[in-house]
Amino acid sequence: MKPLNINKNFVFYGSLIGLALGFLFGIVAKQGDIDFLFTFSNILEPIGNLWINALRMIVVPLIIAYIVTAVASFSHLKSTFKIGGSAILTHLFLIGTGMAIMTLLSPSVVSMFDVTPEMTTSLHSHVMDMPMPEEESATDGSISDAISYLIPSNLFRAAADENILPIFVASFLFALALTRVSESNRKKIVGFFDALIETLHVLIGWIITVMPFAVFTLVFAMATESGADLLSALMFFVVAYCALTVLLILFLYVITPLLGNVSLKKFAKAMLPAQTVAVGTRSSMVCLPALIEGARDKLQLPEKVIGIIMPMSVSIFKVNKAVSAPLQLYFLAHIYGIQLDPIPVLLFMLAYIPTSFTSPGIPSTGLFITLPLYLAMGIPVEGYVILKTVDAIPDIFKTVVNVTEDMSVATIISRFVSDSAFAGETASPTAITS
Repeated sequence: MKPLNINKNFVFYGSLIGLALGFLFGIVAKQGDIDFLFTFSNILEPIGNLWINALRMIVVPLIIAYIVTAVASFSHLKSTFKIGGSAILTHLFLIGTGMAIMTLLSPSVVSMFDVTPEMTTSLHSHVMDMPMPEEESATDGSISDAISYLIPSNLFRAAADENILPIFVASFLFALALTRVSESNRKKIVGFFDALIETLHVLIGWIITVMPFAVFTLVFAMATESGADLLSALMFFVVAYCALTVLLILFLYVITPLLGNVSLKKFAKAMLPAQTVAVGTRSSMVCLPALIEGARDKLQLPEKVIGIIMPMSVSIFKVNKAVSAPLQLYFLAHIYGIQLDPIPVLLFMLAYIPTSFTSPGIPSTGLFITLPLYLAMGIPVEGYVILKTVDAIPDIFKTVVNVTEDMSVATIISRFVSDSAFAGETASPTAITS
């Protein structure tokens, strides 16, 4: 797939600048009651709405294409790398346990932020209308309705109504059936979806390029009504995100010595160099040499575990999603006054776990991968986009927890995977990352 020529720094810093300018203009307009700024906001708001429509336009084809190709890729990975399969299972265990803990904690954390009725009203006033299907809903949260809702009676109607969870399930079933057809036909269909993803990536590139301006227009419009209340909400979210991420790091420090049969002190010493690099670079890939050194010199892990697991872990495992998924969901539901039922939340978390495997190398692609899940929960696109903008601020904490899990996976596998499992495997990191 051809890489897109997108300046990551432009998207990151441009979006933050757009966020800051949007708040500045909006708060000044509200506090000073400046008419021409309100007029300016009204002129720009439709342009921001066009950007939101562009996001929603690609959601359904993107989620279908990713599911089909991901299932095919995962099957190939598991059949080719025995140790890779063990690493994936270990990652799923760690992120699943961490996500369960954070799902229990997040409602209490977000309830600490007081939402005024004026803030909720102003936020809803800038939400574009979304399709509201009359049937096939699971709004009462009962188990029977949730189960029947998962299989759409009409896939095209589900797509038109943006019922994302039924589309997700239907696509997954199609992908599973695809594994049972002949190799030649499977390659044709997977090739079609590969081409579809590449085409959608071009559209994503165009959309992301104007993201800083879109963030400015969205925040400007909201801040003219909510004023500093929205700013304080985002500041609260960033602090809560960092605090819960630190808690997830502490969880890894507890679970790894228990399952990996290593002392806490030894594991901490092995982790310190990689965590130091993570703080300075905010890149898991750059931490790879420090992780290898710590695993080899401090923990004395088998060379083949290090050669196979470490490159794979830093490339695809993102345990920080255990924090972002429940916190973002409950926080957005809290400030928009949306009631969340247990069964849909459970389905949301289960569907979110596969996104903990890294997204393609396009800035802010995670926004496109997880957006459908929030739409399925009734979360407005506008709130999700703004939250993703400030979600980039605690990058240091996210990188530290990700590299800590990388070492945890290798440590745990070294204890539970027998030596015979390494027979015939190569320790070359390029075999995993290429």
